[in-house]
Amino acid sequence: MLQKLKSGKIVAAIFCSLCVYLIFSTICLAQMVTIPLTLDEQLLTSILVESSFKGEGKSVDIYGRKGDCTHIKLEDPHYRIENNLLRLEVALSIHGGTEMGDNCLFPMEWSGYLVLLQKPVFVKSEFALSFKVVDSKLLGKNKEPAAIAGVLWDLVKTNVYGYLERAQVDLAPPVGHLQSFLKPLFKKEVQTATTAMLESLHRGKVYVQDDKLIVELVAEVEEVYQAEAEPVPFTPEQRAQIVELWERWDSFLVNFISLIAHGFLPPDDRQLLMDSLLESRYTFAAALEKPELEGDLVRLQFLEVWKNLSPLFRRRLQSQSPGNSLGFLAFLTAADALTMFDGMGPTFGIELSQQGLLMLAEMLSGHATPLPYLFAPDENLRKLFEMQPEGDGDVPLNDLQEIDLEPAKEPLSLFLNFFVSPAYAAESKASPDYSEILKWQVPEEPYPDYIDKVRAVLDQAAGRIVSQQKIPASLDKMFVEMISAVAWQESCFRQFIVKNKKLTYLLSYNGSSVGLMQINQRIWRGLYDSNRLRWDINYNAMAGSEIVTLYLNRYALKDASWVKKGRSELLARLLYSMYNGGPGEYKKFLQREKTGKHYKSDKLFAQKLEWVKNKDWQKVRLCLIGG
Repeated sequence: MLQKLKSGKIVAAIFCSLCVYLIFSTICLAQMVTIPLTLDEQLLTSILVESSFKGEGKSVDIYGRKGDCTHIKLEDPHYRIENNLLRLEVALSIHGGTEMGDNCLFPMEWSGYLVLLQKPVFVKSEFALSFKVVDSKLLGKNKEPAAIAGVLWDLVKTNVYGYLERAQVDLAPPVGHLQSFLKPLFKKEVQTATTAMLESLHRGKVYVQDDKLIVELVAEVEEVYQAEAEPVPFTPEQRAQIVELWERWDSFLVNFISLIAHGFLPPDDRQLLMDSLLESRYTFAAALEKPELEGDLVRLQFLEVWKNLSPLFRRRLQSQSPGNSLGFLAFLTAADALTMFDGMGPTFGIELSQQGLLMLAEMLSGHATPLPYLFAPDENLRKLFEMQPEGDGDVPLNDLQEIDLEPAKEPLSLFLNFFVSPAYAAESKASPDYSEILKWQVPEEPYPDYIDKVRAVLDQAAGRIVSQQKIPASLDKMFVEMISAVAWQESCFRQFIVKNKKLTYLLSYNGSSVGLMQINQRIWRGLYDSNRLRWDINYNAMAGSEIVTLYLNRYALKDASWVKKGRSELLARLLYSMYNGGPGEYKKFLQREKTGKHYKSDKLFAQKLEWVKNKDWQKVRLCLIGG
């Protein structure tokens, strides 16, 4: 009896141990992660063209050549999804006969369309797809059902079917790009586990769903990343690294948007691209104001931009650079994978790096693509914003920071030969000399002469917009008054200040905004010449006027009620909030107006606007010299 009890306890202990083992081993079992590699109809068509239809007009000679007795040609293929199968439609032309010496006996011709229903299948290679024909039909030139002679049909089945079934899509390159892209993004604490995960990547199911062909990539994850309980403050060096990373991201975003914007761009698509760029830049500008800069800001911005722009990117694949469809597929898969891993929370601890951005840029272009952060005008970007070309004057970005006010020993025109005429000066094209710059130094008594000169610059800039009829006539007065109020609020009518007997451009406390209208160089990078914004008061005034016009026409005037009588003052205040904070301020300002909880900047601008309307110009002295 005792022996039986002992045996029972042993069995129970073993059973309990086994249960505990099974419970904990289930917890520790590798987590299966599935990354979808998605090919829509357009991308699949592009890949087929690049691999198998390399002739002129997206064609291929299946048998013989033009002029031969027997010649079969396919051209202009298009994929569609139909009943969970791939429907390939391709133009087909056949010339068949019996060759006898130099003669072609009993010639027959037919042209129309061949339609194949195909099922995607994996071939022996790990990541290669082929397409098995499960049904077919012929259509005439007008897409009506058609039939052809048996001998011609035999030629089609023998040659065309075989060629198209041998056509493969090699997914190994995009999978390799994906592995190389993801590996350095994971936290170093889990590099061993994530390397193993990426090396375990293998094919799963392949199927057609909705309007896409989906190839599942499956990997196993054995470890997770435990996020730190408390964020660690950044050192100045780390903060500088984050800023540098964001600059690389901004360059990537400009490159990405320029690729999408290639060719004809519908208004709604243009607006979406502009919104994405401006919101990203205004968000970063606001982040710079905070003592602690978010380390994952770039990753979060990438995910937000990809969520908004990925449908547009997929739609516009045909308008983008041809010949890089597998690169686009690699990029799509990498971006989708990044989104998927991020959605799993802190488990993987992903950080988007400069190396990762460079790899993404290479996928999009098909070759190594540097992403320099330059301040020269980008004509593609200006075209997106529908701005006029900058003109003939090229300004070297020589990073001049100040001008010595002491008497010069040599002609200063040689020293200042980088200046060009103001971008929008009325007619003169002569480069401004030192005296032209010097006259914008604020004198000891600025009222009325200096203030009147600045007002003339502002009125000229605003008047140019008005004369070009870029805004409704009923808003002309409001617009002209607002431009002066913006300059008053932003710079107190100053383009330059004097420091240590040297003249330099007015620079905001955070080092981002310059000149009379305080144009933020990061936000408007590529849209304006940074050097001219710093040193040319006319150019700066016109840039500020254009930015206000942009927000007026592309955002505010979507609501036609703004042109109603009695709303101009509120409209001016709304536009200033957007000028100061970006497109997202539209709704935020209206909410502040509704609740009466305005920012200090809202109240100060309203005051300046009232002074401009009442022509209280002497009050500019309050901020210029005090008293």
